[in-house]
Amino acid sequence: MMIKNLFAIHLLILSFCSDLSATEEVNVGGYIFPPFVEKDEKGNISGMTLDLIDSLNTIQNKYHFNLILTSSRRRYVAFEQGQFDILFFENKLWGWQKTAIQATKVYLKGGEVFIALKSRAKSQNYFNSLKGKSIAAMLGYHYKFAGLNSDPEFLRSKFNISLSTDERMNIQLVLLERMDIAIVTKSYLDRFLTYNPSVKSRLLVSSKMDQEYEHTILVRNDTNPSVEKMDRFLEQLVQSGEYDKILQRYGIAR
Repeated sequence: MMIKNLFAIHLLILSFCSDLSATEEVNVGGYIFPPFVEKDEKGNISGMTLDLIDSLNTIQNKYHFNLILTSSRRRYVAFEQGQFDILFFENKLWGWQKTAIQATKVYLKGGEVFIALKSRAKSQNYFNSLKGKSIAAMLGYHYKFAGLNSDPEFLRSKFNISLSTDERMNIQLVLLERMDIAIVTKSYLDRFLTYNPSVKSRLLVSSKMDQEYEHTILVRNDTNPSVEKMDRFLEQLVQSGEYDKILQRYGIAR
């Protein structure tokens, strides 16, 4: 009887080890892009991308998704070096057109808006021209007003622009009257105003977006999981309601 029990335990261990070895590690690239990837004062990383990774790891055991942190500007080089094969909440128009990469279906729409102090901006007409105005923007982002050219030297040569890696700081620069305008991801601005309602009355938000974009998952050609499989995973999360729960945590409606 003892021998049978030991044999059963041995088989269980072998089966467990086999399952582990069968799991494929999948590296997901991410860069600071609130609320998708955020870093707090202590350096802790959180955001919708990590929540989505956790959900994908929960609904299946074929793949184990991991976040590989990079920067908005370095993500292209990191991809070419093979540091990751997939990016979440990304768009192929953001510099990926000539890359061997495919996009899933659109699973979230968003955009960027301009903000200014109401004491300076009396109406929406204030946003009609950026000439003569100082602008706080994000390093490595592609803006329509700049022809989607994210090169810092180009931006500084054409605009009175300050580039950072912190959207919260850009909003604060406007609130502190150090910059005339900030261009902010609308999803982040909505969340910021939810947690800081006292500043809402001080800000004028542009009714027209600088650009409206469509979030997809970008997947390297000829890799696993394929773009078709990622579409199926996302649809599974949508149908179960888990995807909407992720969005709701950040005050976003699909």
